[in-house]
Amino acid sequence: MLASPALALVEPPHQLWRVEREDPPLRFSQINAVDALLERSGNRFDVAGAGVLYAATSQEGAYAETLAAFRPSASLLAKLQAAGMDAGLPGPGEVPRSWRLDRRLRALTLSNPLPFVDIDAPATHTYLTRNVARILSDIGVNSLDIATVRGPNRFLTRSLAAWLYAQTDEHARPLYSGIRYGSRLGPHECWAVFDGTAVSLIREVTVEADSPALRTVAAAFGLALH
Repeated sequence: MLASPALALVEPPHQLWRVEREDPPLRFSQINAVDALLERSGNRFDVAGAGVLYAATSQEGAYAETLAAFRPSASLLAKLQAAGMDAGLPGPGEVPRSWRLDRRLRALTLSNPLPFVDIDAPATHTYLTRNVARILSDIGVNSLDIATVRGPNRFLTRSLAAWLYAQTDEHARPLYSGIRYGSRLGPHECWAVFDGTAVSLIREVTVEADSPALRTVAAAFGLALH
């Protein structure tokens, strides 16, 4: 008989961080059923018909997840270098002052959370491969590993999140508060918090250009802060 490892479960730290627009605070991400079927739409662990709040263990992780969009692509840089850049416009890789002014760095905590599923753990990959085999087969995935769960196919990762979100005990109570995952952008620990988990704001700070965490991420990404 084949061994059947269980899901790898972890507890979140007391304090998590996220960077978001000033209002509303601690907004859970939502996605409609149509967009949820697309590989490139929405966020990594969004669940159609539900809400997911994204956060990181460190300030650097929170900044990395939100600043990634400012990194210029190789194709864009090649075109600009060939054509000459317009001196009157911000160049690629520049973070405008308005971006900072419109956002806050917020610390939050979870009250009595259920366990989180460590989506990066080999035991989780084995468990899910066996228990959601039909879903994976329909998507064209033969087995799960770090490359697949951190890959660009968000339909895949959302399908896993939706399955985990729907798991309940014999009293129809949810089993998990969300998913723990590693960032694709660096050595950052991140959390996808399912709605139904009590979330409280601890404090917030304005996003200042001289913030050590912000400057660390900007330097790693080659971004200029304004």
